[in-house]
Amino acid sequence: MTTNFFQNINAMNVPGNWKLTVHTDEQGQFTVSALFTALHNADNATKAIPPMLFKGTATELDEGFFEAITQPVQQTAGLYHNLNAYHKELEKARVASKMEQDKKNKNNSKPKPATGETDENIELREPQPNKEEKRKAYVQTMIKINELNAACKYEEAIAILPSATDYPEKEAELKTKLADLTRKRDQMAQALSLFNA
Repeated sequence: MTTNFFQNINAMNVPGNWKLTVHTDEQGQFTVSALFTALHNADNATKAIPPMLFKGTATELDEGFFEAITQPVQQTAGLYHNLNAYHKELEKARVASKMEQDKKNKNNSKPKPATGETDENIELREPQPNKEEKRKAYVQTMIKINELNAACKYEEAIAILPSATDYPEKEAELKTKLADLTRKRDQMAQALSLFNA
């Protein structure tokens, strides 16, 4: 018995991982769950992508399974590719920004005093906001983010999301919020691209 199942998967030309579950019942009906994920997935938000479900007889699935999954799988592969590219560029931007800040800080450092004083005698400290001010700023920012989220302005919300380095005690909450906003932004972009197509 020869099948062309794997040749059909290969013909889609989308490298990744496949999870297939096949269920049969007493009446000869099949339920097939197919989930495609990319090989290199940089975004936890993609875990929200549900599997595709197909129901039918063996003959119906033999005839229509690959026709039904080809376009959604290619769209999913494109989404994974775009997310990975986005994360790489975001990381480059963070590194470049940090390098610029370091360069500015180095160039703006105060000259040493000419009076013979040493660095040991001089104490330089950046003013630290007190904890209450920092907490209020965080709460106000999160309220603004929730308003932007409700208005479907996900990109703006992501832009003002506080950094986990500034709020290490809120790291898990901030990562979850970033993943949620990123997922919603990407879903909105995908929906708009389908609508405009």
